[in-house]
Parts: sequence; structure tokens; C-alpha cells
Amino acid sequence: MAIFEKSKLFNSPLLDSRIKSANVQKSEQWLGFFASPMLLYMAFFAMSGTYLNQFYVDVLKIGGIGGGLFLVLLPILSKAFDAVTNLLMGMLIDRTRSRQGKVRPWILIAGPCVTLAGIMLYVVPKMSVIGQAIWVAVSYNLYFAFAFTMYNMTQSLLVPLSTRNTKQRDGLAMMLSMGQSMLPGALVYMVFPLIFLPMMGADQAAWAKVMSIISCLFLPGAIIQYYFTKERVSEDASAGHEKAVPLLTQIKTCFSDKYWLFYFAIFFFYQLGQNVYSAGLNFYANYVMGTYNDGTTLTLLNAIGQFPLGFGVFLLWPIAKKFGKRWTFFVGMLIAFVGSMAMFFFSGSGNLPLVLAASFIKAFGMLPTYLFAGMMADAMDHIEWEKGYRCDGFTATMSSVMLTLMAGVGTTIFNAGLCTGKAGGYVEPLTGTSLSEIFTKISNNGLTAQLAQESYKANADGVFTVGVLQSPQVMSWLVICVALIPAITYIISAVFGYVNDIGEKIPQISKDIQERHRKEAEARGEVYVSPEEKAAMEQAEQELISEKKRIEELKTKCVKKGLRFEDEEAKYQAKLAKAKAKAEGKAAKKNKK
Repeated sequence: MAIFEKSKLFNSPLLDSRIKSANVQKSEQWLGFFASPMLLYMAFFAMSGTYLNQFYVDVLKIGGIGGGLFLVLLPILSKAFDAVTNLLMGMLIDRTRSRQGKVRPWILIAGPCVTLAGIMLYVVPKMSVIGQAIWVAVSYNLYFAFAFTMYNMTQSLLVPLSTRNTKQRDGLAMMLSMGQSMLPGALVYMVFPLIFLPMMGADQAAWAKVMSIISCLFLPGAIIQYYFTKERVSEDASAGHEKAVPLLTQIKTCFSDKYWLFYFAIFFFYQLGQNVYSAGLNFYANYVMGTYNDGTTLTLLNAIGQFPLGFGVFLLWPIAKKFGKRWTFFVGMLIAFVGSMAMFFFSGSGNLPLVLAASFIKAFGMLPTYLFAGMMADAMDHIEWEKGYRCDGFTATMSSVMLTLMAGVGTTIFNAGLCTGKAGGYVEPLTGTSLSEIFTKISNNGLTAQLAQESYKANADGVFTVGVLQSPQVMSWLVICVALIPAITYIISAVFGYVNDIGEKIPQISKDIQERHRKEAEARGEVYVSPEEKAAMEQAEQELISEKKRIEELKTKCVKKGLRFEDEEAKYQAKLAKAKAKAEGKAAKKNKK
């Protein structure tokens, strides 16, 4: 039985999308694919990645459990459980049939789940080290393998399922990427290290308060995204009596399609490099280029590294339209490689301005990653064109597995060098209720303090935090993770991007798919109604209802105020005609240009 097919909740008009048009609307672009991802990813970026690892290592101080193996193995072993939940979620998506589509219902459900699991990540009770390790393992899996998997798998399909119009789809992909990175990047990677990190220090209570508040941003973001997105492709497939494709068939199909493989090879290597970079960046800023939580070094690295990603997107769109996704991505990855290698060489000198300049070049080269959602949609359309069926469930599964797996692998690689192996020997920052208490600890352990201005300030709970100077081996490992490993992954991604020429074939593929649906409907003796035509009919119906209500309201108003209905209606129609003529004039001028 199909999931939600008979659900009163998800077949209720109250939960209908606020988007009615067959074409992508501005409200859909700005609310569903820009504003809501800003809230969602502000919460996600802050809750996961580099800040979570810093919380485990510096605040909970559980990096030494099992000789460092606990934090090395936790991210990667959790992915075994995550792989299972991803497969189950993919099957659920394929079986979902409702008035609201096949992925939007899951976005609404995921909202409160991710919020609560995010709070659990940082609200770790005071207990034994083993008890805290168990809490960390459970909350980590609840967040990444259950709650965020539910959200990430479904939202990854929003762009492919929103429209077959390649221009509109690429536009949505870019809006989504902007929403995921522009403001979240500014707040999480600039404001957070400038204001909150120095204030929080290594105080567990402060981290729990701040992160719990940030986690609550996810819920309104999910609700906005649910109401201001529309699954036009799902409606089209449903009209064509789409049949569920067995998971094994989807797996065989996907792994035999070269364009699907090209896309996921690109995504794999890019995510690997980015996650190693993200895991090490805070530590790199704290010890290689600055002092512990000094409030400025990490902010500058993030600001320069995020600026091109925030505003360069306005350059990317015309470039991608002119040269295509293939060449835009290829050249971008080569630029990112050059910038990352420059960071590697300049880090040894400790010259922050040169490192910032190299970071800017690298970030500029990463702009074409905004095209990822459009690239995945192209690969999915190629499968449908060639095989006659879609593989949405397994593709979403692989996308989510890849994203979460690389987050785990990246953190594991970083922690393996930081807590164990040749680069091991990392010393956590020290905390205390007075500086004299901390300096006594430093002296007794033969350590050297790394003092930032913030070290002389206690946070709101009266806790001081002081960083410790790290060994040359640790410092070298931080540079490798932030610069060298990402550079290698960028050049590999560039190679796969060069051979991925599917974008040039998509316009004809989209026409062929729609024509196939038309012929299938005619063979069944049905009249084929495309999503565009269906939406137009629904819009006409809604406009008719609205017009009837307008006339009723105007008549009521005329009766109350003693006005003549015919005169008021004539005024309204004249005003309407004037507005229509003005709009047509603007359209004519635009077409002439």
C-alpha cells in the first residue's frame, strides 16, 4: 500500500502548497528555495561539522577515550547504521503517494525531529565519561542517521521534482545553494566565531544554551519550505500512472548509467575534501594562523572564504548560461585547486594576508558547486529518458549517504591524525574559575600557554579558557587537512566534471520524456494533461472562485454604503484594464530589447 495515500492529514487542502502555478514563481524561489534553506542550514552548519567536533574535543574532552579511537571510529561506524536508514528512507519515498507529493510530507515531519535531536547533541548530562560517551553515540546517530537523513534525502529531490524546465530548474538549484550558503555562511562562519565562540570558551553550559537556541531555527525553516515548494514532476508521473520500481532494479540501473556515476564521483570527492577542511578549520585558525578563540582569525578566514560564495553567484548564472554547466564546473575546480595549493604553501610562513588571498581564490573556484542540484537532476532525467522510469528513491538515498558518509569520513580522517598516529598529541584548552588556577595547571604539566585577548575574560558563567601551544606535528597535520587534502579532491572532481557532458543533451531529453507521457496516455484511451495544463486549469478555477467572491463582497459593500453596484464595477474594470495595458507595455519593451 502506498504511504500517505489515504492519509487525511496529507490529503487535506489545509496542507496544500501555496504555489499553484505550472511555472516556477518568485515566492517559490525566494521562500521555498532561498529563505527557508537559510534557516535550515544556519541550524545545520552550526550544529554539525567543525563546531560539533570542537565541542567533543575541547569542551567535553572525550578525545582521549580509548586512546583517541572513540572519536576516530564514532563518525565512520555510525554510517553503517546511517546506510540502513538511508535505504529505508529511499524505499519510503518511492512508496509515498499523496496530494502533497512524495517528498514534501517528509520535510514537514523532519522539522521537529531534527530540532529535538539537535538539542540532544549539545545538552549532554553531567555523568561518568562512559555515560557521556554513550549519550554522544546515541544523540549523534539520532541526529545524523535518523532525523537529518529524513530531511536531507527529501530536500535533495526538491529541485529535480519541481520542474522539467531546465532553465527554471537550474535557477532553483542556484537559489537553493545560495540559501544554503550565503546568510548561513555569514552568520555561522563569521558572526559565530567573532561573538559566540569567545563568549562560550570551553564552558559546557554555555555551549548547551547557545546551540539549543540555534537548533530551534530548523522547525520554522522546514514549515516554510514545505508550504512554498511544489512537486510538478511527481504530478506528471502520477498522471502517467507511474509504477514503483524495485530497489534492486534502481541500483542496477543507476550503477550502469555513466552520467549518474559521473555526478556521484564529482560529489564524492568534493564532499570528502570539504569535510576534511571543515573538520580542521577551527583548529587551524586557533593554532596555525592565530590564537585560541581570539575572535578574529577564524572570522577572517570564514569571511574571505565565504564572500565569493555569497556574491559571486550573480556572476555564475550568466557564465553557466553562456558556457554550460560542464565547462563552468571544470574551470571552477581548477581555480579552487590553485587557491588551495597556495594556502598550503603560505601556511608555513604564518602570513595571514597571503593565506586569506589564497582562500579567496579557492572560494571563487568553488562557485560552480551551486550547480550540484541541477547536475543531479540532469542525471536522473537521463535515466528516465533511457529506461522509461525514475530512480528517485535510490538517488536520494545515495545523495544522503554520500553527504553524511563524507562528513563522517572527513571527521574520522582529521581526528585520526589529531588524536592518534604520528600527528597525535593534541592538548585541549584548559578551563578554570581563575587565570591563576589555569596557569598553575599549565606549569605543572610543562605546557606553554597560547594567550589570546579573550583568555583574560571570563564568560557569563565565570569560566576562563586558555589555549595551549601545540607540537609541530599537530600544526603540520592541521595545514594538510585544511589545504593539501582539499586541493587533491578538487583536481579529481575537475576531471570527472570535464567528462560529464549530460547538460548539453538535457533540453531534447526533457521534450522526449513529455512526448512519451503523452503517447502512453493516448494508448490508454486517456487525454494527456501535462503539469502545466493541469496547473492552468486549477488556476482558472481558483480565479473563477475568487471573482465570484469579489463580486459578492462588492455587492455587500454597495448595499452598506448606498452605492450603485454597476458604477463601482465599471471603476474596477477600468482600473484593471489600465493595469493590464501597463503590464503588456512593459512586456513588449522587454521583448524588443
